Amino acid sequence: MIFHASAVDSSTVSVADDGSDVDMAAFLTKDLKSIAAKNGGIELVFDETGKLNAASSSQNTAGAAGNDETNALENTLVTLAVANAKVPAAIKNLCRALNGHPHADGNYLFDAVNGVYPGDLTSSDITGITIARTTTSIVVAAA
Repeated sequence: MIFHASAVDSSTVSVADDGSDVDMAAFLTKDLKSIAAKNGGIELVFDETGKLNAASSSQNTAGAAGNDETNALENTLVTLAVANAKVPAAIKNLCRALNGHPHADGNYLFDAVNGVYPGDLTSSDITGITIARTTTSIVVAAA
């Protein structure tokens, strides 16, 4: 899934908790964990989308080692700005597109710069995109 929120320029970054200057990003559809309505939009949550992947860390070994352990996690929340009245139809159209056919090149393109969206979604449905890529950590306590 490709998200093009704004023009890529000298201020573009790859990670920002609030989505500031994360202008473009792409994620595997299989990493999409949930789609939810919110006031003024739709939230798409992607799991384990960064360099800090729990599957490659030593997660949950704290008990065996006898020490607490801190594990890094990186997840992504993409928010599509949608008028409240259009949210239900937009979620249904998004799910139809995800379960049907992507663009001809095989990608699900969400392009706020050029007004291109998958399926029956249009720029009158989605008025903006925010890509918040967050890095955090959890502590696994020794038992």
